[in-house]
Amino acid sequence: MKKFFLFFPLFLFAGLYPDFGVCLKKFSFIKNSIPVSPFQSITFEKKNCVKYDPFTGMCLINSKNRKTVKFTTSPKLAWWCASVRKNEIYVGNYAKKGYFLNPDELSVKSVKNSVISDMFCRAVGIGNGRGFFRSEIVNHFIKYGYWGDVGIDVDEDMNIVSFDPFYVKGLRLNEKIKYINGKKATPLVFEKEIVLGKAGKKIKITANKTFYVTIRKKVYNYTPLEHYGIKVDKYLHIVSISPKLKNRYFISKGAKIYKVNSFKVSSVDQLKKLLSTYKNVTISLIQDGIEIQIPLRK
Repeated sequence: MKKFFLFFPLFLFAGLYPDFGVCLKKFSFIKNSIPVSPFQSITFEKKNCVKYDPFTGMCLINSKNRKTVKFTTSPKLAWWCASVRKNEIYVGNYAKKGYFLNPDELSVKSVKNSVISDMFCRAVGIGNGRGFFRSEIVNHFIKYGYWGDVGIDVDEDMNIVSFDPFYVKGLRLNEKIKYINGKKATPLVFEKEIVLGKAGKKIKITANKTFYVTIRKKVYNYTPLEHYGIKVDKYLHIVSISPKLKNRYFISKGAKIYKVNSFKVSSVDQLKKLLSTYKNVTISLIQDGIEIQIPLRK
């Protein structure tokens, strides 16, 4: 017999929680995936994916579904919500927004492959086991299968933490983005206008100056080195390299970048930051115990 989990956290108004029993019944058909159309479902199990997103872990699979889930606008912070799937429900509050493709959070467990329901039994997201992705994220993934990117990474205060100097010019690290398409720049505006934007759309950005940049598709573990034909994994190992560099420096897959100029690097974020800082760089790689240096941007 399957176990039934029902968890209600104690808050100031303990006992005055809404009844999610109807929602549990409504979403009782949810098991290991969330049916989003008569022919497709979303799961966080990476298997037989028609579309797979490495940023969120969402996997769209083909499946025949008699019932489907329709996603509606996400609730406001502090609203009652529940993570629901067959015979399992956790009820709490919508506790935290997650920007830049990081999951939102409930005050209770978000069950993997569950529907996140508000108090009116409307589906407002899907749980990934650590948190959940709002309906806007889910619907965009279903429709487009990619995220928008303008070559700029920012923090929650809208300060630039790295940028692609080959795609957008004239910026500086720690410079603040002030407006996006005439709207005061916030993580929510950045998400709506850029991350959930359509590739090819032009975006007006105001920092210390105003400029226009075109939305492109966001690429996992992307670094400006890809303009030279160098692609790395999250451990900075070379996964592909242009024939020109391969033949000139005798580099093969598996070589690891460990230094930019005189600075050691150990993550993609560090690499992107350094490539944003210097106009001329030399990357140092280790291959079979031998150091190889490649001067770039000269």
